[in-house]
This record gives sequence, structure tokens and C-alpha cells, in this order.
Amino acid sequence: MVNVENKLQLKPYPIGWKAKLGFLIPSHDSGYGSYEFQVMSPDGVVPLETRVMVRKVAKDELERAADDALVGAEMLATAHVDILDYIATATCFVLGVKGEADLVKKMQAKTGIQSTAGGQSVVAALEFVGAKKILTYTPYNREVEDISRHYFEDSGFEIVGARNLQFEDPSNINRVSPYEILADIVKLHKQNPGADGVFVVGGCFRTLEIVDELEKAIDIPVVGTQQANMWHCLQMCEVPDLLPGFGRLLDTPRHKKAK
Repeated sequence: MVNVENKLQLKPYPIGWKAKLGFLIPSHDSGYGSYEFQVMSPDGVVPLETRVMVRKVAKDELERAADDALVGAEMLATAHVDILDYIATATCFVLGVKGEADLVKKMQAKTGIQSTAGGQSVVAALEFVGAKKILTYTPYNREVEDISRHYFEDSGFEIVGARNLQFEDPSNINRVSPYEILADIVKLHKQNPGADGVFVVGGCFRTLEIVDELEKAIDIPVVGTQQANMWHCLQMCEVPDLLPGFGRLLDTPRHKKAK
């Protein structure tokens, strides 16, 4: 006999009545990144996604992936999304500030839908929380790490400390324990006490589980790839809902600066 109380309770309004967010996600995401967008979506917001082929975190592969983003954007546009967001920060860093901006313009011109990308979302989020001297925690190899440093410097930030895990196979990122990440970043902060913010790069790092605890431990804001992209899309779609439990960025009214 079916237990009616355990059945999914469907909402009496159309899916995405506040906003439909169209995310272009790297193909290596084994489900964790997609899951986080579902968890963070407030009532009335639905995340939709298309995959963009990324086999490894390497410069040539990331450059090629940008072309696939235009195809993915056109597919997502048929679902009548309210925004398109190519969330892959590594690709955006490889393209550079101007190259990323050009890609976003092409996505918008091709679809007629407002668009953004991972680098732009991260920059906007870090500026919102007042971070200028940042620590970065990344899965990248040295080449992509150096490229990301140039991106942040060109965007007006100073990287005062960095830790990179040298992953070539990005599908392994979510196997890193969230408490290993917490301990690493606390140590990195102690070594670089002048930082006023942390950016955790890589949409499959399991930071949602520990971001509140981490911010309490180091007393500066922590921004992750997933949180930054969700925050920026909600901001651009004028969805005011706060998302407590996922760090200062998502728990601060978006017309105010996080402190």
C-alpha cells in the first residue's frame, strides 16, 4: 500500500514561476554540481542545464570548450530560460577578462537572453562581499593556476595566498572531503592573515556543507563557484530570496553589501 504522506507534494504553480536559470555545466560534473544548484534554488526558481564537453582541466581543452558553450546556450534557450550562465570558471580564466566578455556577448546575441559566465559571476560576488585581497583554493594544475591569477589581477584583485591540488581529471574533485577542504583553508588563512576573502574554485568541491563553519573559523567571507553563479543569476533575475546556510554571500540582501 502506498504511503500518501511520503509522496512528492507537487506545487500548484508552474515550475520556475520566479525564474528559470539556464546553466551550462562542464560535462565532467558527475552530479554533485547539478545537485547543489537544485539545493540552492529558492521556491519558485528552477535550474535547467546543458553539458559542455570538458575532458580535462588543461589550457587547450578549456579553450575549445568555449565554442561548445554557444551550442549549449542555443539549446537551453529553447526552454525559455530567463538567464544563461556558462559556469565554468576555468574556461573563463583561460579566455581572459575580454575573451569571457566576448563569449557572453555572443551567447546573448545568439539567443536574445541575458547572459553571464563563471568569471564574471565570481568577480561580482567577491566585490559584493568586499573582498580584494583574496586566497584561492583550486583543483588546477600549475599552468591553469597561473592563468587564473592573471584573470584576478586584471579584474582588480590581489591573490595573497593560493593552494592548488593539481588535478588533471576533474571528475575526482568531489571525492575531496569537505573537512579536508576546511582544514586546508584554515591553514592557508593562518599563513596569509592579510586576506579579506576566499575563493574556492571548482564547481564540484563540496563546500556547501562547510561554508558557514569555515567562515566562522576564519572570520572572512568564503565564495565558491556554485554559490557565486547562483547568487549572480538570482541578482540578474531580480529574485530577492535569501539562502541561509550557504555563507554570507547568499544570506545577505542583494541590495546591501555583505559584512
